[in-house]
Amino acid sequence: MEIGSSVNSLNEKKWDSKFEDTSPFLKTRFLKIFENYNSITPIYITTKNGNIYGHLIKIDGSKIANYLTNNRRISFKKILFKKIKFQFFCFGNTYLSNVPSCNFENEGVSELELETIFSTLKKKYKVKFFLLPDYFLKSLSFEKEKKIKLSPNFEIDPDMVMELNNQWNSLEDYKKEISSKYKKRIRRVYNKSKDVVVKEIKKNDIKAVVPKLQTLYNNVHNKSSFSGPALNIRCYEDLANYSIINFCVHGYYLKDDLIGFSSEFYFEKTLYSYFIGLDYSYNIKYSLYNRILYDSISNGIEKKASKIVYGRTASEFKSTIGAVPLESKSAVFIDSKILRFVLYPIIKYLSPKKWEQRNPFKNKG
Repeated sequence: MEIGSSVNSLNEKKWDSKFEDTSPFLKTRFLKIFENYNSITPIYITTKNGNIYGHLIKIDGSKIANYLTNNRRISFKKILFKKIKFQFFCFGNTYLSNVPSCNFENEGVSELELETIFSTLKKKYKVKFFLLPDYFLKSLSFEKEKKIKLSPNFEIDPDMVMELNNQWNSLEDYKKEISSKYKKRIRRVYNKSKDVVVKEIKKNDIKAVVPKLQTLYNNVHNKSSFSGPALNIRCYEDLANYSIINFCVHGYYLKDDLIGFSSEFYFEKTLYSYFIGLDYSYNIKYSLYNRILYDSISNGIEKKASKIVYGRTASEFKSTIGAVPLESKSAVFIDSKILRFVLYPIIKYLSPKKWEQRNPFKNKG
């Protein structure tokens, strides 16, 4: 096993050869973009059967407390979490949480390999907390309740995904299949935003607007009930030059003022709705967030995508346009018997806020 903290420490050709027929999001060129621009410590792990990417992150306990179910008996636990800042190693890319960050040829990760990863990272980086996303849990080739004591699985916000009808040629075709209530909503959104001009920010123009994009992004990031490390928007310049993923940024302008943006990847008939940014002082009046969601449907149809992956925020809101949840569960490992005794019983209470699934389509339950 090899564990490194930089692309430069890898045999890049060997690492990339594992992903020739799989995700471009695991290629060293892509991962290096995040390494170059963001204040994270990336970790590249090469095992017998495959590769794993992850990074060290700091999570404010108050963000975790937002996921404790509303129950008087655990209110003191919320207070406990709010006083702690956790450093985790995440077996995944928190800047792209809906894409697996590991790939294996045959069997996945053995118990011995996982123990080695835990002990190496603990020794080198003093980390005691490890976050195991659903796709990594599925890669474990052993029963989790053996020697390694993982926490109970807990729900996290689901990925919201919308399937697109391959017969649709424009947003008008989508509108024909939704009920009158939601048609009225679309008309209202586009009417409220009629003075907003939407245009693609070409890759050669991204650099000039990075400061504004960063401000708009920070507005959304800071408002989120749960968030990992903030993204340095300067990386958009390099993402735009990584042609395999067809990255693009759409700017929302009121006269000449950039008041919002959306960003997207497109790969193998899947449109990934990436980070957005908003000036909240204009959001309600011009229905900016809603407009971005509907525009993404239009963009997906135009690109002939089979589905749109919207990510893990605003689940109920996204369900109003036709997105459905893909449930997701994670687990943690804490390398301290005392902390496991204190925190594992609390972890079972972690869950996203309850929400109601909406359905805009006619004749679909």
